[in-house]
Amino acid sequence: MGVLPPDLDEAAKRTGALLRKREIAGGEDLLRLALVYGMDDMSLRETSAWAKEHQIAKLSDVAVLKRLRLSPGFLRYVCSSLLEPVGLVGQGLRLVLVDATTVCRQRAKEPDFRVHLSYSATQARIVGVQLTRSDEGERLDRLPSSQGDVLVADMGYQGRGSMSEVASRGSYFVVRMYPTSIPLEDASGTRVDPFELARDLGVGEVLDLPLRTIASKGIPCVSGRLVVVRKPDKAVEEFLDRKRGKQGPVGAQARVAARYVMLFTNLPQELADAGRALSVYKLRWQVEMAFKRAKGVVSLGETLARDMDLCECKILAKLAILLLVQKLGQDFSPWGYPLGTPQLIPSAKRRI
Repeated sequence: MGVLPPDLDEAAKRTGALLRKREIAGGEDLLRLALVYGMDDMSLRETSAWAKEHQIAKLSDVAVLKRLRLSPGFLRYVCSSLLEPVGLVGQGLRLVLVDATTVCRQRAKEPDFRVHLSYSATQARIVGVQLTRSDEGERLDRLPSSQGDVLVADMGYQGRGSMSEVASRGSYFVVRMYPTSIPLEDASGTRVDPFELARDLGVGEVLDLPLRTIASKGIPCVSGRLVVVRKPDKAVEEFLDRKRGKQGPVGAQARVAARYVMLFTNLPQELADAGRALSVYKLRWQVEMAFKRAKGVVSLGETLARDMDLCECKILAKLAILLLVQKLGQDFSPWGYPLGTPQLIPSAKRRI
């Protein structure tokens, strides 16, 4: 079916994962070894025994360790080869949802890695993935985007520098913002306060104003729109109750901010009015569900490995498996054959 790239041997050599063929014959066998280690959470000794039993290679657990520690670059190439470009949607736009999640080593007190995803809302599939250490934060421009993409992201992505970079690519964005996080000004250069602008909104009322970010430290301003909707009081109280349960007392400014959904977008009014921009943002739950599926299908979230290089290999192997499942799912039939024309099922009632 040609699911995997045809140049696995060359890629393994190019990335330094398989410089000399000794016990492991080529890139395909190396990929099998990595996928089994990543998916089944085997120990190195168990992986060594599996490789010998399936006639992949005769390796000691130490040899498996050395081989897998050299494999992250190779696995990154495999993951990138399994991704497909995002399909076009209405008006020549591509709706791409962006988010990230952290992964911990076993018994780690803090996250060690961060998995960044971009997800096509129209194709319901992952279209971009990147693994970084946890100290590399969420950025709107971290994953590739191109002209016509509409990137949808939560508050973690409200950086002026990354917004400017995305806009320079010809891409659009719809990002939820905290009222004091993005300094905004009007066309005359007067700084505006989103709290003041939204103060008189009634429940369900929407504000849509053309504004721009304030240029700073070599970062040019980005022209866009502030879109605000006032939430129902019940929804606000439920949100604050959840926040108090997790973080304790909520400050006065945070209580006011909780009344609104505030978006900053560079989508022109003719492409998306305020209602459509808010509807686009509501689709962001799809990428959160993609992460939940990943944690269920390949146990993405925690890894049993302690060595950082080995941990990176295991996470990348899990991501490769996730992308393989996605790619195979296009042509997969749970019945083992394609379904034909629907037929009526005879009644099971006994005739008297």
